[in-house]
Amino acid sequence: MKKRFLGLGMLSAFLLAAPVLAQNVDQKIQALEQELLQLKEQQIELKKEATEAAAAMPNFSYRPGNGLNIEAADKSWSFRPTIETYFRMLFEEGRDQVGRTNGEIMGRRFRPGFFFCINNCLWELEATFDMDGFGTGNAKDATGTDVGSILQRGALNVHLENLNPFLPTVQLGMEVSGSMSSARQGSSATGAQAEYDLHTRNNGFNTGRAGNGIILNWDDRPLFTGRISRFQLGMAQFGEGDDGLSSFTDKKDFNTYLGIQPFSQLKSFWIQGLTLEMGAWFCNVDNRALQNGCSRYRIQDHGDGGRQTLFDTGANSIGDGLHIALTPGLIWNLGPLTLRGMAHRQRSEDDGGTRGQKKGDSWLAGADLFLWSPKGFLTGSANTAGSILLGGHFERVNMEINCGGTTGIPCGTGGHLPQFHRNRILLREADIWYFVAPRMSIGLNWLWYDASNLDNRANQAGHNLGQCERIGNTATTNCRVGAGGDWQTLFLNWRYTF
Repeated sequence: MKKRFLGLGMLSAFLLAAPVLAQNVDQKIQALEQELLQLKEQQIELKKEATEAAAAMPNFSYRPGNGLNIEAADKSWSFRPTIETYFRMLFEEGRDQVGRTNGEIMGRRFRPGFFFCINNCLWELEATFDMDGFGTGNAKDATGTDVGSILQRGALNVHLENLNPFLPTVQLGMEVSGSMSSARQGSSATGAQAEYDLHTRNNGFNTGRAGNGIILNWDDRPLFTGRISRFQLGMAQFGEGDDGLSSFTDKKDFNTYLGIQPFSQLKSFWIQGLTLEMGAWFCNVDNRALQNGCSRYRIQDHGDGGRQTLFDTGANSIGDGLHIALTPGLIWNLGPLTLRGMAHRQRSEDDGGTRGQKKGDSWLAGADLFLWSPKGFLTGSANTAGSILLGGHFERVNMEINCGGTTGIPCGTGGHLPQFHRNRILLREADIWYFVAPRMSIGLNWLWYDASNLDNRANQAGHNLGQCERIGNTATTNCRVGAGGDWQTLFLNWRYTF
């Protein structure tokens, strides 16, 4: 009986305690749900904070050949470093005593650059250093002392097109860059040709580097069925006043350039890649000035050491007046094949009639072909590792001094060539490149020169190139007057633009 009462008591106690236990469990579940809700809210808040923090972090982007761009999330500033490098091993015909070396490695390019932008790159500061020159530039002070630095570009670019598409990019400063022709190529990281053409590389304009000035560029603007690749107007000291130094003259130099792709918006393989261009340089020669970018006519062969002068009017041999250089060009891209041609016409006045008129003409025809890449034959690009690029071109240069005649200036005086006053120079070139990485390539350039006249006893070009021998210790050689010759050069190259 006692056991029965004990069992009933326990059952009654359990029945009475069950609601209490259930209530405790519900409370615990509610508490856990509340904690879970709080954790979810905290997680959402942390994710939001992380997203906001990530949005506030700078953005990093890299494009081969254009460098690493670090840009603020709100585009208030950006910083872009880059570097252009180009090393070349030379194999040149001629005398090693004058620098015609074999097996030496030359630093053709070693140029780190930095670009600083603010306000969505409305204002861009460009600083590039020419460290392959080591301060041996042409900059001179008022006394004629060489004070060249290692500056390659020191310019402010104001991107007014960010405000209105009809406005230009304005470049100004102590090292600005003008345009002459894209068809002439040059020692870039993407093309095949070893250097710019012989004529424009040596006539003072060269790369378009100007010691100071202001340049206006309208780039990539639509035009009917095509586009304007570039329209440029400039007032700058091309080939003079390096690193912002004055040329000590109020006679300013001007240039203009227009590149048009008339059918770029049409989906036609044959005409979409056609580019027409025209460049012009108007150099005002002032014989009172310290420097003139067009103060002489000179042609030298390519290379980095022991470049031989093939034609030279002499330093400061151009008379007062307007020097005009015109460069029409054509580029035709057909898939992996690029055809290009350009001409260059150079004329100088002689207002005082004391230095004689000079003139020069040249033309170039070339082709580049991406033969193969991992994608197959007739494919590839400078940004595709494994691409093989073939190239070749031919150019002819005719230079002349109008000495004697009505000017009364005999050849061989006043800085003129002592043995001849005209020359015809030919250059044939073949190139092959292999891209081991985007914008990194190794290659070979073969250059074959032919000059109608090498009997220039002032610079011994014929003797230095092995075309004739020097007689004793005098300046006399056994080169026949009017004799020409041909010679060859090989370049082994490694180049990379980050």
